[in-house]
Amino acid sequence: MKKLIVALSLALALCLCAFAVAEDSHYPVTISSYNYAKEPVEVTFDHRPEKVVCTNQTQTEMLLYLGLDDVIAGTAYLDGTIREDLLPQYEALVEAGKELTVKGYPSKEVVLALEPDFIFGWRSAFAEDSLGDVAEWNERGTGTMILRCSNNTAEVRDLEAVLADFADIGAIFDIEEVTDAYIADARAMLEEIKAKVSSLEKPLTAIIVEPYDGTFYCWGSDTLTGSLVVSAGAEYALPEGGDLSVEDIVNLNPEVIIVDYMDEEGVSAEENQAKAIATVMENATLAEVPAVVNGKVMAVNLTDVYGGGIRMVPSVKAMFDFMYGE
Repeated sequence: MKKLIVALSLALALCLCAFAVAEDSHYPVTISSYNYAKEPVEVTFDHRPEKVVCTNQTQTEMLLYLGLDDVIAGTAYLDGTIREDLLPQYEALVEAGKELTVKGYPSKEVVLALEPDFIFGWRSAFAEDSLGDVAEWNERGTGTMILRCSNNTAEVRDLEAVLADFADIGAIFDIEEVTDAYIADARAMLEEIKAKVSSLEKPLTAIIVEPYDGTFYCWGSDTLTGSLVVSAGAEYALPEGGDLSVEDIVNLNPEVIIVDYMDEEGVSAEENQAKAIATVMENATLAEVPAVVNGKVMAVNLTDVYGGGIRMVPSVKAMFDFMYGE
């Protein structure tokens, strides 16, 4: 009997051990990220992160959107206004004292004091005069991830790179069911856009520009910002991008012009959009450009088309609807 009890106890212990292993079989998880020098770096997570510092608004919004409020230990660097549907969640972070900075990155000392197990950031956050390179944090046991399209980090910067970021976050936090569904929906939208545009005689020609001092900067189609216009079904009028005079835009003769703008403090979104559109629509030199003649000038917040995160997919849909909607 004694031998039987010992054997049963051993079997139970083995079962419990096997259950524990199965329960935690998702980890370790290794992702391929980057360092400040844009070099690929493999980062391994032995457990689901519990104390995360988001260095920028883009990362904070991404985690809030995915329901990961509980893991955010610190948030920083607002580029504009937090997305309206996420504002209550963000305000809860502020009330809990988790807003480390509003503009600029928090100091290395502040982040160290939080003892994070994951820093989710832009490449610029890991400069030597900011938080320091990822290797130092990884050696401390702090996982790091840099968004592929932030600060021109990855070689290929497009919507697929943004979706790859979602896949990595899904793996890191063991929420792949959620992120896989997001990715599938985004790809289905892209296929729908392709199908609709392919049925047309030809796609519209378009550019996305940023006005400054009476001239314009045109995003190249190899940037995330420019590539989103292509994903929305346009033929990009200036793939190489670059600075443009109004005369250059006349020569390009685009059928659609998208103008990006940044939030101006104390100015409503509607006013900011109107000012951005006016830089094109009210320029007499551009009066005969098809985009102006047909009223195909759209304003987008730069935060919606830059760096990655949750705003990119809906921006593609919005641009497609603007260009091809009835």
